[in-house]
Amino acid sequence: MPEGTVEVELIKGHDLKDVEAFGKSDPFATLSIGGQKHKSKTIHDGGKSPVWNESFLFEIPDGPHELDIHVFDQEKHGSDEAMGSVNIPLIKLFAERQIAPCTYKVQRPNGKFEGELEVGLKFFPKVHHGVLDVHLIEAHGLLDSDSFGKSDPYAVIYCHQEIQKSRILDRTVDPVWNEHFRFSINNEVTEVLIKLFDKDDMRSDDPLGNVVVPLHKVFSGGEVPSTKYKVLGPKGQPQGELSVALRFSSMG
Repeated sequence: MPEGTVEVELIKGHDLKDVEAFGKSDPFATLSIGGQKHKSKTIHDGGKSPVWNESFLFEIPDGPHELDIHVFDQEKHGSDEAMGSVNIPLIKLFAERQIAPCTYKVQRPNGKFEGELEVGLKFFPKVHHGVLDVHLIEAHGLLDSDSFGKSDPYAVIYCHQEIQKSRILDRTVDPVWNEHFRFSINNEVTEVLIKLFDKDDMRSDDPLGNVVVPLHKVFSGGEVPSTKYKVLGPKGQPQGELSVALRFSSMG
């Protein structure tokens, strides 16, 4: 998963289990992503519908991809009593950067669901500065889109607003480019898009599929050896494989 900052807006609870025998619960929440943890304020007599309206920031490295929220009733004497928990996968957040406040079902310690938490999420990718080297190595089993003979494939590489193009290889569905492309990185880029085409002299070039190459591993480790990525068609169907290696030289 990409590096960056996750902002969690803990808004309120709806119809939570009130675990107090007398009076109302005093709910508070703990929020954790990976090894990082925050604690909300306690809402005295908040009962089933506590309102927090608090925001928490998590600086996340490459790796953690779930948010865990546990709600407790604060006890003056003895251990705090669990009211329930919510687990929120962050994959959608990393892709969309923001998820507007919405409700998530709360699971009680006994496994049953009761009540909801209203939570909003934002993601701010870490800005990297340096030079990215994309080594376009080869492809195998590409779509043969020519009626006669074989495709003449080439690749167009998109990195943020920069676009570079490989050379055209004649009559092959297993092209070997072995070309390097360098991109200046000074923004929130998280992936490289590679579009493959068949060169046609008499009409528009035919698309052969796309590959999305995530960059979080090369940003954290500096290098990703040759890796095979599925070439996907317009409906997500596999149309061959593309081998790419990455190297990133940081400039601070």
